[in-house]
This record gives sequence, C-alpha cells and structure tokens, in this order.
Amino acid sequence: MKKVFAVLLLVLALSVSAFAADYYPEYTGKPTTITMWAWTSNENYSIEEFQKAYPDIEVIWEDFGVHYEKAQTALAAGSGLPDVLMVEYSFAPQYMDLGAFQPINKWLDEETFVKLYGEEALGWCAMDGEIYGTPQDSGAIGFFYRQDLFDQYGIEVPVTWEDFAVQARKFKAAAPELEFNAPPLGYALWWVGLVWQSGAKMFDYHDGNWYIDFTNPVAEQVFEFWGELIDDGIINPTMWWNADWYNSLNMGTTATVLNGCWFAEWLRYNAPDSEGQWRVIAPPNFDPSKPHNGMLGGSGFYVTAHSKNPEAAAIFVNWLNSHPDSLRCLNQYSNLPIMVSQRYEEVVHELAIEDTFFGGQVIVEDLWDAHNLINTTFVCLPVWSNLDSALSLLLQDYADGKIDRFADILPMWEEQVIGFMEEFGYFNVIVGELPE
Repeated sequence: MKKVFAVLLLVLALSVSAFAADYYPEYTGKPTTITMWAWTSNENYSIEEFQKAYPDIEVIWEDFGVHYEKAQTALAAGSGLPDVLMVEYSFAPQYMDLGAFQPINKWLDEETFVKLYGEEALGWCAMDGEIYGTPQDSGAIGFFYRQDLFDQYGIEVPVTWEDFAVQARKFKAAAPELEFNAPPLGYALWWVGLVWQSGAKMFDYHDGNWYIDFTNPVAEQVFEFWGELIDDGIINPTMWWNADWYNSLNMGTTATVLNGCWFAEWLRYNAPDSEGQWRVIAPPNFDPSKPHNGMLGGSGFYVTAHSKNPEAAAIFVNWLNSHPDSLRCLNQYSNLPIMVSQRYEEVVHELAIEDTFFGGQVIVEDLWDAHNLINTTFVCLPVWSNLDSALSLLLQDYADGKIDRFADILPMWEEQVIGFMEEFGYFNVIVGELPE
C-alpha cells in the first residue's frame, strides 16, 4: 500500500511539474524591471513569490487607488502607462478599443488561457481573438444576508426570486422601518449583472459588430420583477458606497445585499460591528432547476501598449493570476476570497476555514460554488461610463416621480445607450438582437 501511495505521489508531482513547464514558460529576455498599477491590497506577497520563480524580472507595484483618470491622461499623451494595468472587466473593452493594451497571445495562447481561466473569461480579457491580459478576482454574485434579522422576523432564505419577493413583503410588514434589500441608485453593473444571473445579456460584441437588446424577454422579466417590488414600496433604492449605506449594514437596518463575492471583504472592513451576523450563498433563480449566476465587478490585469517588455509583463500577469502560490497569497493577504483561475480548485480547500465574521461559515467554498454557476459571458459596451451615468439619471427621475413605472426605465435606457454609441462613432451596431 505504501508503494502504491508513493507511486501516486510521484505521478502527481510529475503532472504538476509538467503543468508548470507548459503554462509558465521561461523568460528569454534580459534582466528587466516592469511596473504595475493596481488598487488591490498586499499584491507584494504574490510579487515576492513571482520573483523567486523569475529572478530576472523585477516588479514595481504602485497603488494610486482607482487610477482611470491617470491612465486616460497617459493614454492621451501617448506615453506613461505602466507595463501592467488593473482594469475592471466592465471597462476593459473600452480600453481595448482605445488601443491601451497590446496582445500577449505569443506568450499565452487561447488554448492555454482557456485551460487556466475558462472559456467564459475570454469575454473579459480578449477581443477579436487577441488576448490582452488575465482575470484576477471573480465578481460572482452572492446573496449576503443578516442571519440575526432573519431569525428575529422569521424570514427564510429564498431559493427562487418568487421566494425572495414573498420574504421581502413579509419583512416589510413586520419591520416597516427597516429595509429588506436596497438596490443601488445607479451602478449599472448591478442591473446588468442580475440579467446575466438570470441567464441572459443586454449587449455583446461579435465578428466586428456591437449588439444591443435591452428589452429582450429575460431583461424585461428582471426589471418587471424588481420594478413591482420598488413600485409597491417593498424595497427602496438607495445610494451605495457612502457612510450612510455602510452604517445601515453595520447597524442592521438593511437585511440583505446582492453583490459580487469580493464584497465579503468590504463588509468586513466597513461594517465591523456586524461581525458574526452575516451569511452568504449563491443568489436565488427564477428556475431553481436550472441554476445560473452572473457577475458584479471583478478585475483583470492587462499588458499595456506602452510596455517595452511585453514578454515579462505577459509572464507576470499569467503567473500572478493562476499559479497556486500566488492564489494563496491573493486569498490570504490581498483579501480576495475567490479568484477566476481554474487552478483555484487546487488550493480552495486548504483556504477554506471557518470565518468568524460570517458566523463560522466556510464562505470560500460557498463563493467558489457561486462562481462555478457562471457559464455564459459577453463583452461590455465601450461606452460604459456613459451607460452608467445614464442609468443614474433615469433612476433619479424615477425617484423624483418623473417616471411612473420602474420597469419603464429599461427601454429609455436602451434608447440613450444607442445614442451614445452613435455619438462616439460606433455605426457597427445591431439593435434588437444578440449573437448566439
């Protein structure tokens, strides 16, 4: 038995070694230094591990916070971008279209990319067959809920969206001064993500054309569902990311939040007094027999057009976001409980410990399960900033009583986004249908 076990260990070691040789190639250039802009915390731990594997590549990490304005200035000037730029998936197509990135297929081909990150991730890191970077964290939607409030008011964890509506109405009747859920006023990603979570999309890119169809049946179903709850005053949209919102989560005046799995850490740091009260699972579905999920957020690391050493940068972004040594560091030190790489499966169980903030729940495994429910993808429109601001204004019009039914926002939003595409010179737009 011991001999068989030893043989199995040898086979495993050889397979891991082969995997490393195939997917993490040797660096062929001269000793070099590359720079990276990223706003995540403690990337230096992964960088230290990378430099042990690639001592001829020094990585300088600079954190300017969310650096889009600085990046746009450098792009307009024609120089000044770092070798590696962290960008949210929703903004990445805009940067691709502006020529901010350069392809890295020479060092990370499509077959290897799919094996390491999954086919869906190509929609977040590639366009027209050109791969520009690698995905880091997953924005898989999680249903975060206050166990103490659910216990106090006899609320059940919903499995379907119909269940969600029933529990929301029950909660409102029992605690009218509290909020069961408070969707964001603005934050287009939230609404797009919920359509995605229901198995559909509102736009895409394929074969040189942009497709727009906000009013497809699933998107309409999602907006009608939430619209009825909002129109009836059962739930109320609010501004997110400010002190009042975080206080509502900290003090227990909001019972549930739908957000990307990265939000686990935001809760930990912004609602510290609620420790032990929160739980998180995958969100409800309209049809629980066909569970599905979407994403809210997440970011990739892309090799910029200004990089003078794309080989070193490409090797780095791939190692950073897929090598188990890095994934351990990103989980433990950079506060990212879920990463996109398929190799996360190799380390998730050793990282799966009871989380006291979530009442002892092993959230890493639950969030990984939520991520694995994502089996579709699409490319975000290259006018994301305009798309987002348009929704914010429409939601404000609704709040001010200028729009009667919440669901009527959807076609208005679509019309405005089509106008933005035309304004910015995108005439390769197909409206009313989506690619297969």
